[in-house]
Amino acid sequence: MAGEAQADPSWLHKIVRRPVRWFVTGVLVILPVVITVAVIAWVAGFLQQLVGPGTMFGDLLTRFGLRFVSNAALAYTLGVVFVLAIIFAIGVTAEAGARRFMQRVLNAVLPRIPIVGGVYQTSEQVINLLGKKDSSALKNMRAVFCCFGKENGAGILALLVSPQNYRINGRDYQIIIVPTSPVPIGGGLLFVPAETVQPTDLTVEALISIYVSMGFTADQYLAKALPKGA
Repeated sequence: MAGEAQADPSWLHKIVRRPVRWFVTGVLVILPVVITVAVIAWVAGFLQQLVGPGTMFGDLLTRFGLRFVSNAALAYTLGVVFVLAIIFAIGVTAEAGARRFMQRVLNAVLPRIPIVGGVYQTSEQVINLLGKKDSSALKNMRAVFCCFGKENGAGILALLVSPQNYRINGRDYQIIIVPTSPVPIGGGLLFVPAETVQPTDLTVEALISIYVSMGFTADQYLAKALPKGA
């Protein structure tokens, strides 16, 4: 009714705000654990698709195990153990001084096989690169910002593979990797015009952090824009 004092809704706001704040705080606390589990689950799922039961390689492991046991699940497990034992034995042999000999044998045989040779040589180069912590190629990787379109075009944070320019159709391009979120071990490799690549002060670790957190940690590494009219 007119003239009567309206009920103050602030008490309801106070009651609701505290549980919501608790819930948000709890989410932020467990978020790193959830992301870690998600990344591990993604890797496990990827391995499952490659060597899990029902795959071509998994069937080979099961058939091997069935020579010793009758249960299919136990046979697959036995096959996995056998493969792990082989990998372990190869590692021991390599550490004992036979690594160069083994690599010479592989390099003499596999590159001669069509298609397989190209894949093997590329894989070997990548593994050798990652195995050298002081590699100049790894040191040349930088976090950069790339713009697409004209003045109002979209921009992305990416990893610059190297400062090397590549001439394609009369224009200089550079190679960048755009990680996926929240699993930065995947992504797309793009050739972008060299003039669109802008250096940043971000470290590679900061770039990965932003992608893994789906942008939530951007405040820690990027300067905030001033409010409109400020």
